[in-house]
Amino acid sequence: MAPIRSPRRGRLAGRLIPTTVAVTAAAALALATAPSALAAAPTAADARVPLATGGGLVPSGAVDEGTAPQTGTLTIRAYLNVRDRTGLDRLAQRISTPGDRLYHHYLTPAEYAAAYAPTANQAAAVARWLRSAGLRVTGSGADYVAAGGSQAAVDRALGTSTHRFRWDGRTFQAPATALSVPSAVAADVLSVSGVSTLTPTVRPSSAESLPAGITGPAVAAAASSATCSSSYGATPATGLPAAYGATQPWQACGYQPSQLRSAYGVTGTGLTGAGTRIAVVGAYASATIAADAQTYATDNGEQAWAPGQFTQQLPTGLAAQPSNWGMEEAMDVEAVHAIAPSADVRYVAAAGTDDDSFLDAVTSIVDGHTADIVSCSWVLGADTGIPSATVAAFEQDFEQGAVEGVGFDFASGDTGAQALSQDGNGPAVTATQYPASSPWVTAVGGTSLAVGSSGQYLWETGWETDYASLSTDGSAWQGLPGSFAGGSGGGASGVFDRPFYQYGTVPASALNSGGVARRAVPDVAMDADPVTGMLVGQTFALPTGNIFVQYASGGSSLAAPLFAGIQALAQQKAGQPLGFANPLIYRASRAGDFRDVTDTPPGTTGPLAAAHTVTSVSPTGTLSTSDVLATFGQARDAGLAATPGYDDVTGVGSPTSGYFDSAAALDGLG
Repeated sequence: MAPIRSPRRGRLAGRLIPTTVAVTAAAALALATAPSALAAAPTAADARVPLATGGGLVPSGAVDEGTAPQTGTLTIRAYLNVRDRTGLDRLAQRISTPGDRLYHHYLTPAEYAAAYAPTANQAAAVARWLRSAGLRVTGSGADYVAAGGSQAAVDRALGTSTHRFRWDGRTFQAPATALSVPSAVAADVLSVSGVSTLTPTVRPSSAESLPAGITGPAVAAAASSATCSSSYGATPATGLPAAYGATQPWQACGYQPSQLRSAYGVTGTGLTGAGTRIAVVGAYASATIAADAQTYATDNGEQAWAPGQFTQQLPTGLAAQPSNWGMEEAMDVEAVHAIAPSADVRYVAAAGTDDDSFLDAVTSIVDGHTADIVSCSWVLGADTGIPSATVAAFEQDFEQGAVEGVGFDFASGDTGAQALSQDGNGPAVTATQYPASSPWVTAVGGTSLAVGSSGQYLWETGWETDYASLSTDGSAWQGLPGSFAGGSGGGASGVFDRPFYQYGTVPASALNSGGVARRAVPDVAMDADPVTGMLVGQTFALPTGNIFVQYASGGSSLAAPLFAGIQALAQQKAGQPLGFANPLIYRASRAGDFRDVTDTPPGTTGPLAAAHTVTSVSPTGTLSTSDVLATFGQARDAGLAATPGYDDVTGVGSPTSGYFDSAAALDGLG
């Protein structure tokens, strides 16, 4: 897959231009846009143009088994290009950069549509091309045309031939040669999806760290019954062996919202997220989420949800929600409310786990600007293995969000430097997760957080936790610190170049990927370790009836909605949306508004650990629990470590209350 170049710093973008002159959206367009760079040069009528976004369809190492049988039908989508890519890139950067005179002078969806969005004429031209190849147009959206037909017709439309490949013990079909389109529509077509049977499967980020074969109810039941500490260190594990010269505490019971707000400096600020809108994107939908979120708030002494404060956007014909996505939705919704209890929250459901369904969900948000902050606790897989067509379509949505003032917060993954293949079944590779590695989103990594008995912040390490099991006779921990159990995703992207906002903050060692300076992940971090996770409440349907269970949970899937809540508070303080916030975040970090998280926190001695109860299942399906010792901050995963300054586990660190003031102060620079 060819590297995707992020826009470089423009001549004006790096300068501080304080001004009191109001800049309207129309003026912003006049200042920032340029004549379209997409106009195609005159060519012969039958000439074809290579599709730059046609890569990443065949994984490295796949064996070509020859021409595929011309049987069955395919459904494809031709995603439409914006009319002024250069102008959009420039405006997205300037409108997000503190100090630029266009900073935070956002476009409305109507203004975006007038200047950049694909037109009806583009859609009509693409539809004519697809029909001319023998395909049947089956539908369309604001930014795509869908069509279906035979494999031969798809090959004819894209100037390729489809082969059968064998990879990782499976066979799939994909184009064997580069994709191309007629020159007449080359400027209109951004990418084409659906041309391979090896399609990206979207997965909850937290699901990657769950033991295989364990169902959601089993995990919740086991977690809720485990011995635990109400705050870090409150309950010593006196019945278990000592470690590192001391009796270690039991795991946290799951921090309550008040503990997390206190530890991260929210308590006393008066900020609640009032006036802000947060969207949570996931697959399918829970029938009990509204009642669960209200019960959870009531049971834990939190602010109740007001009528209409929580809504759901559900596509028609939605299938039943699997338990892993139900657990994800409950944690995401309850976590954003935990930090920003007055923010409006809208759950936006994707119709399925395919990439097109999630693109539809994201597109609906930016096309209608239905939220200012978007929390996404899901991954597609290693960014080096995602088809360029999928990446290009998402990136266009993220840039649209940037110019409209919509910011996306993505979980960075739960497997450290390892990322699974695009379909979730292939081998793990050393890579960053997409979409977290996009230069137009905020990638949220994870920490292990210790909160004291009075809600005080004790320490944080990077979430890189090892588990050691008990010896057979239960007298000692075996092979301390044990083996890697889960940790914050991070590293240098294999796809995206270094973005403008990481200059001057991110060290060269974190940017390097094959000798090239690339986008480094994550940007920030918050509590994610399940051993120090948040209390979550959810209803499970059992044969004996429904049961509401509260249990501790974590993962970068927790960190992302927690940070989305922080963004809501910062927006409330600033008085307007923060939009794409990475330039603000990196500048605020240089001012000391993020706590530098390391694997050896100040004031601590020796390895930090806690006893933790894990759930496992036998090959026959028998459920069991066992106690392990979790040791925090273990830099054992492919070189990832939380070090002083920026690092590829926690980014610039975790937010402090100073970030709220910084967001408000920097907003005035535009």
